[in-house]
Amino acid sequence: MTNRKIEALQEAAAHKAKDSAERVEKALERMIKQGQVISFKSVAQTANVSTAYLYKQEDLRSRIETLRDQQKQRPKSKQAPLASDNSKSVIISTLREENKKLRAEIDGLRRINEGLAGRVYHLQGADDLAERFKLENAELKKQLDECRSQTPSTPPQDDPKVTSIDKKRSKKTGGSDSVKSELDALKIKISTTLSKLIEQVPEETVLKAINTLKEALSTTKVRNPAGFLAEAIRNTWIPNEGYEEKAGVDIFNEWFRLAQSERLVLASTKF
Repeated sequence: MTNRKIEALQEAAAHKAKDSAERVEKALERMIKQGQVISFKSVAQTANVSTAYLYKQEDLRSRIETLRDQQKQRPKSKQAPLASDNSKSVIISTLREENKKLRAEIDGLRRINEGLAGRVYHLQGADDLAERFKLENAELKKQLDECRSQTPSTPPQDDPKVTSIDKKRSKKTGGSDSVKSELDALKIKISTTLSKLIEQVPEETVLKAINTLKEALSTTKVRNPAGFLAEAIRNTWIPNEGYEEKAGVDIFNEWFRLAQSERLVLASTKF
């Protein structure tokens, strides 16, 4: 072997040794940075060298042993495994979806907040309106109390020119018990026309008309007692004797002729 070949081999061995040493240094730096366990086997695999090479190189062996001992002395810390590219993509996609949901939730809450703000505004307006009504009611109550204090407490006197409704009603029959009992005794049913007619005149007039009917029934056959009574009420007929100071026979003959003309009686009696 010539000297040139020997030099070439030595130069190649030196270059290889330098390259291996650089790979080991880079592997150690990367393993320390990533927190990986340092051992001769792990360093050899990472740097792509043999473990025999590491044992032969005193400087590298000494450094690996020092770093290994330092790791053993330090408390073990749980370190999350590094995420792969696929897992990173999944995490990013998940975060984006959560971000969309949060934005949608924020928009919904913002709309709810705007609606509540509008309701609060209307409620404030309602409170103002209620307060205004309260003040107006208080003022009206005050005026009412003042009017009451100025009004005399004496009861109002009856106006002689004004007739009470109750008094007017008392003057009329209103279907009084006495009238009803008389009509029941005569077996006369009160029709709508007869009822209105009775209500329009005083009870005294109705009773006189009933007495007139009784007198007619005692002297002749009355064809239509209800119609006879209606005519007696309309024309204010009175019986031959009793309530008025009139000539009995003449009055009887007068209403009898009227009743006969209306075909309310069938026969006549001559006085």
